[in-house]
Amino acid sequence: MANGAQTKKVLVGLSVKLEVLTKDKLRKFVFGVKKTQENDVDTWSVDFELFDRASATAAFVQALMLTTDINLKAVPVESVQATADKGLSKSQIEYVLTTLAADAAKFKANTIKDLRMKRTVSGLFLARDAGA
Repeated sequence: MANGAQTKKVLVGLSVKLEVLTKDKLRKFVFGVKKTQENDVDTWSVDFELFDRASATAAFVQALMLTTDINLKAVPVESVQATADKGLSKSQIEYVLTTLAADAAKFKANTIKDLRMKRTVSGLFLARDAGA
């Protein structure tokens, strides 16, 4: 360091939007991943939105919106940070198109509760490949 001075970089806020569009282009899954910091404590949250449309050229309509805090005792912060930094991994995309899509349909039909859907959304980060 110049003159013996020390420097430090601290990321206190971050906001990233990640999108997955289905192959038929009829559904779009959007994840707004946010990191905030208060009193030196990091908090992560995710805004999940699902958009549907009748044809690939029609306008998307919001079908579902859900916001949840990510429980960092259940979800490794490294997985959340890696997803925010690098985007979705292949295994996460597969999770979105299978598990999350199925639970989103059940949630829209009122056959699963809010808490279950929030757990499914948080599970996105658990689906990240190690090292990806």
